[in-house]
Amino acid sequence: MTMFGNERDGETMLAGTHEPDRERQAEERRILGDANFKCKRGSLELNRLEGGDVLVVTKLHPGFDDECVEVLTRLLSAISSGRIARPKYLVFDFAHRLPGDASGSGGFQNLVAAHSELILDAPVITVAWVRSFMAGADFEFASHCAMLVAESDAFFSFDGDPDGLFGLYASLARKIGLVKTQGLMENGSALGAEDMRNLMLAKDVVEPERGLAAIGDYMRQCGRRYNAAYSIFRAQRSVMNTFGFPTEERTRA
Repeated sequence: MTMFGNERDGETMLAGTHEPDRERQAEERRILGDANFKCKRGSLELNRLEGGDVLVVTKLHPGFDDECVEVLTRLLSAISSGRIARPKYLVFDFAHRLPGDASGSGGFQNLVAAHSELILDAPVITVAWVRSFMAGADFEFASHCAMLVAESDAFFSFDGDPDGLFGLYASLARKIGLVKTQGLMENGSALGAEDMRNLMLAKDVVEPERGLAAIGDYMRQCGRRYNAAYSIFRAQRSVMNTFGFPTEERTRA
């Protein structure tokens, strides 16, 4: 595994991963390092697991500020165009543990649109890995991933300003229908991980584990079914694009 972006003193997050050979490790560092995918505020970390098949974006702060949006936009563009080695899985690790400002800055909706279409532009499956509290822009972004995995103590808030929840509403309405989504929004519901799985919004619920070990183990299992999963998720996204709300992410600033 290679670590990029912010390097936190005393925390390596190496447990449970396979170390690629030195030549591959150097190549991965060159690809991502030269592209300068770094967040000065230290709110993002990028790690490659499984010899490059899994790229993990660990998100340490709630919300999407200007820098976060800019860095992730460039990363998605580079993956989509093949300017960096494409992983099979792009995992967004929502690692923030406390509630905070979960708003999205200017450019967030365009980022969501690019992220939503990645599975059509490149053979990459996007995964939301949720560790704790999800609301606002974080929840909206996670809902557009091809699959969502929640740790057992995670919970999801549907409370907020209706205008600010438009993107989340559109995403969930495609998946579980208008009536169920409207009920959750009107009640300002907060659902646990098991509730999300029962609604088929979360694919799996896993036990909490510090660092990247759990992600590495889980994605190793998924990798055995990558071809079938990719075909299914790509077809799902194509069908969703025909079900109303076709351009809401692209048209709202």
